[in-house]
Amino acid sequence: MAIILIPRILIERRHPGATIAWLLIIGLFPFVGVPVYFLIGGRRVKKISKKKDWCAMEESTDILASIKDELPPNNRKIADLLMHAGMFSPSANNKVNIIDDGMTAYKVLVNLLENATSSIEISTFILGRDDVGRTLVNLLACKAKEGVKVRLLLDALGCLRTKGKYVKPIKDAGGEVAVFFPLLPLRRRWSANLRNHRKMVIVDENRAMIGGMNLAREYMGPDPYQKRWKDVCMVISGKGAEHIRNVFIQDWVYSTGKVFDRNLLPPSVFKNTVNNSVIQVVGDGPDVNERPLYSGVLAALNQARENIWAVTPYFVPDDPITASLELAARTGCDVRLIIPERSNHPLVDLAGRSFLPELMDAGVHLYCYQPGMLHAKLISIDRQLAVVGSANMDMRSFYLNFEIATFLYSLKDVEEVSKVIESIMGKSRRISRDEITQKSSVRKFTEDICRVFSPLL
Repeated sequence: MAIILIPRILIERRHPGATIAWLLIIGLFPFVGVPVYFLIGGRRVKKISKKKDWCAMEESTDILASIKDELPPNNRKIADLLMHAGMFSPSANNKVNIIDDGMTAYKVLVNLLENATSSIEISTFILGRDDVGRTLVNLLACKAKEGVKVRLLLDALGCLRTKGKYVKPIKDAGGEVAVFFPLLPLRRRWSANLRNHRKMVIVDENRAMIGGMNLAREYMGPDPYQKRWKDVCMVISGKGAEHIRNVFIQDWVYSTGKVFDRNLLPPSVFKNTVNNSVIQVVGDGPDVNERPLYSGVLAALNQARENIWAVTPYFVPDDPITASLELAARTGCDVRLIIPERSNHPLVDLAGRSFLPELMDAGVHLYCYQPGMLHAKLISIDRQLAVVGSANMDMRSFYLNFEIATFLYSLKDVEEVSKVIESIMGKSRRISRDEITQKSSVRKFTEDICRVFSPLL
């Protein structure tokens, strides 16, 4: 089987690092590598449709042209790139609220759900088996009893302990629950490796909450919690919420096996809002050939002229991302990377730390968040563009997971994201050169080994 798989992997045209990692594990340890490949080696899925129907609710040509004309030239290029990759056009009819506190996020979420009148649609990677998860399940069941249409989409891996009887109250009340990609091949649509990492809450089709926060106590809750992670989410009202719902509906019909119905996506009823924020929603995953999120982030990094500030819990970049950060720093950009002091994935930490020496040599400023686990995913570039969503700056998010992100183009929103990053930076320590260079040989060897296999993490 190893002899059969090796040429198959070579002709799949994977990322070179992933190809090497698979060849090594299958060639050196075939009795481990072969079954692991069949379990998690898949990186593509059959197209949800011949062409993703992202553009079912596009702005008119005149409105779109006026929006793009108002963008700075660099942002206009990014918007065009994402659209050419099949993503939504930028939309101007939005109000954006950035939330960087778990208690506030929980309060806002509960308020959204309690005030829902027609529909609640939620997709989450993790639904906690804790007081937060139970409260939300009971609240969704109550809303379903009231006649609100409730749809809950759970990832099979992240919600392994909560996708069965735990959510039965919602079903009993008339709500619907679906599971994204079961882990075992007992159904036609399954995968142990390709996960739905999106976090989306859409209420009454016109308000949405997205970001990095899962529905569990580690991320949000009504009371302070000592082990709560630092995370960020956004509430969006307006056209962008419609686009987010479009992503949810496509995931829903694929997971349930239903046929996509454009009538599920009603025509826009929004007028210009007070904030009038310009955003662009990007839904990415292994069913999209163009890799729009990765392409958009990479292009934005390469266009930076003044500063790049990035916050990520897991930093395992590929060569182009690393080179872009290094080149920006060498050409005078203020490049800052904030990661957790210690994440919940030690192997990922080891792999990520192996990239830090070359980044520091190039002039990148490195920080470790101190109070606890940092789970926010934020990028601010030249204070003209920001990216907020569910994707980490690692190869799993860019190549394997189903992710969602928003590119923020309004200066006031970018400034809010920058302030959040500054707040996180204020609770972080600067990594010194001695810390980078004075590692033991065992530590360096361990990091290098983890780096080789980082595409599989």
